[in-house]
Amino acid sequence: MGGILSNGQVLTVHGDYTSLTAMRGGMRYNRTMEKIDLHGRTVKEALEEFTLFYNSRLATGKSGEFEVVHGYGSSGEGGLIRKRLRKYLDQHAKKLLYRKGENYLGNPGATYVTPLQPLPTTADALQADILDYCQQARTEAKILGKFRQHGQKPVKQALTSMTKEGLLRRFNKGAYVHYERA
Repeated sequence: MGGILSNGQVLTVHGDYTSLTAMRGGMRYNRTMEKIDLHGRTVKEALEEFTLFYNSRLATGKSGEFEVVHGYGSSGEGGLIRKRLRKYLDQHAKKLLYRKGENYLGNPGATYVTPLQPLPTTADALQADILDYCQQARTEAKILGKFRQHGQKPVKQALTSMTKEGLLRRFNKGAYVHYERA
């Protein structure tokens, strides 16, 4: 699979690698990079898979740029994965560099990322959000409602873990269990 881009670059895809042959300033060069394809996933699954891929590359000493294939959305206006991924990348701008595919290779369905530091996992991010939310005492029911998109089990696990680590204080007030940042 491949093709010639409007700017004269030849793009060839082989399995999980993208080979780019380009003419720039009269010089021809080849470049191969790893890629991750997030098509067919929910936004949550895509962000989790991206973070796992990103962190595993850093853990194995691979710090070069890689391609994230997310598609551009069936409406052509920009898909949810693309929008949420780029928002996530913006939130962690000090930990990475990235280029939008439409500006780099004329492909709005991809983003090119260079890792610098590990990203927080979904569990880490959930714990940080819960700690922030529990600046003042909150009932367990309020916490579960606020973070329902993560599912009840991961939220309860985070509460238990943070209580054991001394990050949260658990107490009963009447018939309700409350949590407050320690």
